[in-house]
Amino acid sequence: MIVVGGFDPSGGAGLLRDAATAAARGARVHAVGTAWTVQGDGVHRVEPRPPAAVRTDVIDAIATLRPTAVKIGMAVGPATAAALVEGLGDYSGPVVVDPVLATSRGGALWEGAPRDLLPLLRRATLATPNAVEAAALTGRTMRDVDDAERAGVQLVEQDGLRSALVKGGHLDEALVTDVLVTPGRVRPKSHARVAGRSPRGTGCALATAIAVDLGRGRDLLAAVDAATAWLVGAIAAAVDVGGERHLG
Repeated sequence: MIVVGGFDPSGGAGLLRDAATAAARGARVHAVGTAWTVQGDGVHRVEPRPPAAVRTDVIDAIATLRPTAVKIGMAVGPATAAALVEGLGDYSGPVVVDPVLATSRGGALWEGAPRDLLPLLRRATLATPNAVEAAALTGRTMRDVDDAERAGVQLVEQDGLRSALVKGGHLDEALVTDVLVTPGRVRPKSHARVAGRSPRGTGCALATAIAVDLGRGRDLLAAVDAATAWLVGAIAAAVDVGGERHLG
C-alpha cells in the first residue's frame, strides 16, 4: 500500500507511524512525503514539499507498485491537496484520508480553511475525522455522540463524502463512540476507554489499519471494526518514548 503524509522525526505520528502500523498489520508500504516537520512540545517548523513533486511521486508509485490501498494524512494545504487528487487520477482502489489539521499538541499542520480539504475528502473511500476535525469541517459544535452523528451526516449527505468515520475519543463521555456514516446509514459503535495518558498517532494508525484491511478486500464495516479493535490493543500496550506516549 501507499502512505502519504508528513514526516515526524519522533516516529509517534505521520509516515513513520503509518509504516509501523502497516508492519504490525502484516502489510508493506511505500511512503510519499508531503512535508518535513520538526516537533517537540509543539510544531516548531513545517517544510512542505512542492505540490508538483508530491503529485508526480503519487502518480509514479501507483503506476509502478499497483497498491492495494492508499492512505493519506497530512496534506499541508489546498495546493498539495489538489495535487493529491490529481495524482490519484483514476486509481480504483480504496483511499482512506485522515484530515489532519493540527497535531495532538495543537500545532497547525494545515494552512488553509478546514473546508478547503473537502475536495480531497470527496475523493476518499473513507474520511476519518476526529470530533475536533469534524467540528472544524462542518462548523458544528461537538459536545456528544448526537453532535458527531449530525456532523457525519452533513459530511456525507451535504458535503458529498462517500463515507465518514467521526471518531469519539475527544468527546467528554465515559465510553468512546465512533460514528460511521455512509449514504442512508448511521452506525455508532462504542468501546471502553483505555486508562492512562493518551498516546500520539492514534488517528494516523487507525486510518492506516483501516486502509490495510480495505486493501485486503474487507468491506468497510468489517475493516473499521477490525482496525478499531487492533488500535484499542495498541493503546493498552503504549510505551513512553522520549517523554511521549507512543502506541505499542
